[in-house]
Amino acid sequence: MTTPRQVVLGVLVAVGLFVSLEFVPDGDLVIMIGGALLLLVALIRGTRLPLMFRVFITACMFYWAYIACLVGRTMQPGFTGYTIGMALTMFAIYGWWPGIVLFRLWRPKFAVSLLCALLPIGLTLAAVVAGTEEYLFIRKYQDTGVGVTKRWTVSNHWLSYDKYAHRLDGSD
Repeated sequence: MTTPRQVVLGVLVAVGLFVSLEFVPDGDLVIMIGGALLLLVALIRGTRLPLMFRVFITACMFYWAYIACLVGRTMQPGFTGYTIGMALTMFAIYGWWPGIVLFRLWRPKFAVSLLCALLPIGLTLAAVVAGTEEYLFIRKYQDTGVGVTKRWTVSNHWLSYDKYAHRLDGSD
């Protein structure tokens, strides 16, 4: 199989996995256990892994960076200093450390580039997804309002909307 096809196949398999895990009960548990196994395989095999698997594991690193930023971003509605700070904190705790395995998968210069791209890409995706959810939430409940409601992006966080004050609220 040619190099471009391996790269495309690795990315497509990763995206398919991420989308399917959104519909699986306890998908977070699958991500954590599967992620630990992938990290272990990457640490042991490193550059000896086929290109498709290295691309797949790299895509997983970006997904975990996005998830870490999303958890922090959804602590409150809006893109504020607090939500940015929480996204950065969650990324520092959960998203950055697994990225170090990139040095076992790729040449050092390329690994540094990928590691530096984790935060901007993860934070941008988290901001877009959470912002879209909040916008759609307001549109859905603008006429009726709604009390505490689980977020669909991070189920242990919540949103509520006061139709009279036109105020979106939320917490974890």
